[in-house]
Amino acid sequence: MKITKIDLLYSDPVKDNWRPSFCRIYTDRGIYGDGEVALSYGGAKEAAFIEMKELAPMLIGMNPLEHEVIWQKLYRNSFFGKNAGPVIFGAISAFDIALWDIKGKYYQAPLWELLGGKQRDHLKAYASQLQMG
Repeated sequence: MKITKIDLLYSDPVKDNWRPSFCRIYTDRGIYGDGEVALSYGGAKEAAFIEMKELAPMLIGMNPLEHEVIWQKLYRNSFFGKNAGPVIFGAISAFDIALWDIKGKYYQAPLWELLGGKQRDHLKAYASQLQMG
């Protein structure tokens, strides 16, 4: 399986200038995965989207099931990869989330199963964006 295309979306501004960035990675098998950069406020929101635009072409032609190979390529071959901070790691993280989405669909298994198995029966929810309504 190979990555054939990556769409990037820099959303319209939402309440309080919150503006998330998203990616969708497509494969030659018709499977796609979605990811998001967690940096959606201040100057980081533009920087994270620009970093995604810079990194995306590096993934074309790669096997989306090889997370570590892709992560290392992005980290080692991007200008700001070494000595990186939240912007580069945010962009890499968005792609990694999309790759896990693809992997779950490919193996027809939930991510908790792919990540080592169920650990709990209950989980307390945490509402971190109450200011967003």
